[in-house]
Amino acid sequence: MKTFCLTFLLLLGAGSKGICQEAWQARWISHPEISPEAYTVLHFRNTFTINTLPTKQSLKISAFIRYKLYLNGQYLGQGPANNDPIHYSFDEYAIETHLKQGQNLIAVEVFDLNALNPVRYISDGVKLIVEAEGEMGKLINTGNPGWKVFQNKAYLPTLRGKDFEVLGYYAMGGGEKVSADAYPWGWERANYNDSDWKSPRSFELGYPYGFKYDYGAADIGLSTRRIPMMDESSEARPSLRKVSGLLEKTFLDAWKAQKPLEIPANSEVSFLLDQTYLSKGFPTFSFSEGKDAQIEISYAETLFEEDRKAGNRNEIEGKKFIGLKDILVADGGNRRVFSPLLNRTWRYITLKIKTSAQSLVWDNYQANKFIYPFEEKAMFRSSNPLHRQIWEVGWRTARLCADETYMDCPYYEQLQYIGDTRVQALISLYVSGDDRLMRNALDQFAHSMTDEGITQSRYPAHLLQYIPPYSLFWINMLQDYHMLRHDDAFVKKYMGQVTSILLWFEDKLREDRLLGPMPWWSYVDVTPDFDKSSPPGSWTGGSAVLTLQYLYALQEAIPLLEYFQKSELVQHFQTLSAQIREAVLKQTYVSEKQLFADTPDRDHFSQHANLLAILTNTAEKNQQSDLFQKIIRDTTLSPCNIYFRFYLTRAAQQTGNGDYFVRNMQVWEDMLKEGLTTFAEHVGRTRSDCHAWSASPNYEFLHTVCGIQASKPHFEEVLIAPNLGDLKEASASMPHPKGKIEVNFKVNQGKISGEIILPAGLKGQFIWKDARKELVGGRNVL
Repeated sequence: MKTFCLTFLLLLGAGSKGICQEAWQARWISHPEISPEAYTVLHFRNTFTINTLPTKQSLKISAFIRYKLYLNGQYLGQGPANNDPIHYSFDEYAIETHLKQGQNLIAVEVFDLNALNPVRYISDGVKLIVEAEGEMGKLINTGNPGWKVFQNKAYLPTLRGKDFEVLGYYAMGGGEKVSADAYPWGWERANYNDSDWKSPRSFELGYPYGFKYDYGAADIGLSTRRIPMMDESSEARPSLRKVSGLLEKTFLDAWKAQKPLEIPANSEVSFLLDQTYLSKGFPTFSFSEGKDAQIEISYAETLFEEDRKAGNRNEIEGKKFIGLKDILVADGGNRRVFSPLLNRTWRYITLKIKTSAQSLVWDNYQANKFIYPFEEKAMFRSSNPLHRQIWEVGWRTARLCADETYMDCPYYEQLQYIGDTRVQALISLYVSGDDRLMRNALDQFAHSMTDEGITQSRYPAHLLQYIPPYSLFWINMLQDYHMLRHDDAFVKKYMGQVTSILLWFEDKLREDRLLGPMPWWSYVDVTPDFDKSSPPGSWTGGSAVLTLQYLYALQEAIPLLEYFQKSELVQHFQTLSAQIREAVLKQTYVSEKQLFADTPDRDHFSQHANLLAILTNTAEKNQQSDLFQKIIRDTTLSPCNIYFRFYLTRAAQQTGNGDYFVRNMQVWEDMLKEGLTTFAEHVGRTRSDCHAWSASPNYEFLHTVCGIQASKPHFEEVLIAPNLGDLKEASASMPHPKGKIEVNFKVNQGKISGEIILPAGLKGQFIWKDARKELVGGRNVL
């Protein structure tokens, strides 16, 4: 029976040629005695002998919720890529170079933390599946003899509110408490004695997505991983900022020399490590001796003042450490290595060590990243030296907010929200050219749709949440992809979901064609006078902000539907769009103020309603520039926070006020002054020090300041319309499907000179004030 329908590389590249309908030959396996509701860490081993080494050999693997794979003692990788059970990911490894003649060992750590699983993971009970192609499958397929399993009872959870505290909403579960004397040290090595390990319990076969019968009891459809493996490269060694308890200079000198640190018996000492910038991955600690010593390892983005304000992130004196905690209880053994099951996010790490009757030796520290392997292929430079720093901090922000999915923030949630993801995906395409994670996100949000007819707000996730306006941004995100990539088959398959969302909102329209009371949470932006971040009229009806956002999605959906020849839908939604535009204009425009109100009561005004009136052309085109100026000057309007400034900039571009962005970067400059090494969630007091939507300058520098835009679907033509503000010079390059776009501008007394280099076969137009120039592939001199 053929068990491989597609190779890993095929799905990363050209895509599927069909749906695999044959069952795997391997079965899901687990421990025979555990409860599926338990907090569980399992170790699996399979020792097998091969006489003839294969020239090519692959291995497929998946697990709930996570696995870490070793072959002959060598770490190969971890996964699976985060997904929902119906589209559950499996990974494929080429293992021929890791095999040896004679005895071999596959070892896999698998864990499911149940109630303490991060919200991003959807559990089906801890289990593993491994399958090999060809004759090797008889030796290593799970469900066949040879596999053994051990439940690692060394692990217990640390709990928020009991063992540690964090600020604000926290979706990352808990930490880990590990008792070293119960840990099976060396379990992944060939010389480990597993004679007392159990034979695993076998469950159903693995079934691929699209299986021709049914999935059986598990309801799991296995799908080939569609994104690359993560960047797990080494992280730089942090500095030791502070030692409390004893012998400070001795420890500081030893740390700098990278020598082991010995903590005497019956003592207490704490260490504060400073990465000097935010990082995300797996810190690894090695300790020897020190039986019964307790080592508390905590991770934080920043330190806090007494009033729980962060202040300058570089300052540590008089500040308090608040953050996720892991605990290790030493057993007196030699070089006991601790690394957490799940990735951690930190700038600061504190170790609090309390020894007992035996001194403890801290042998070593190292860390590895765990982030999506984006490559920085774009560049931006300007005559403002701060821009380079903003670019670097923004790119770090974007990278830390992406691994196997996009995520809003790496420390507190690691959840893929549509609102954040639209901004992140544009940064990805402009800076790296890598569209795989964007496609993955578009797929996953489409998969999140239920009988409501709209997407969930964040997905994958084991807790359902609806933010209806985020479904609209999914449509905008699909249009972004259509404009920037030639992938018609991918976009076309989601016209049904686009229509479903639009019809869901249409059903919520009142007779006056404004949206009525909205169910769920209509999150728009964190701003004064918005109730729980929802604009006036969200729950009572008549919200101009939500109605205009619906119109914004309608207007971007219509070209998609037209492109794919959905003529009846196009006609229907064009008529509806005209009705909504007229209704908003009639009921919320206040001529005396020359502003759009947030509701027909006309007693509350925001930047949000007015910028959306611009983007949807609800405001007359000849009035849009003046309206934008009122938006940014009228201090009585509820202002946009960092997130919605992305849309404020879109309105600036549309109205010929694109210089607004580069002239108003104080938000990001202030964060640099506060010692932030990533950009925060909100202006001022913030929860997260790293939030992807705040990395938008990396997109704006290319798209707005240098003006590089797709003017036709698939990026078949380019418009370059720079908005340089007071800059004397600016240069940039960015990846394009046909090659690289490069621009170099100099401005002198209002006149621009320079050059634009386009890939062969790409044409476009350059616009500067009233001047226009046709562009062709190659070098274009201004």
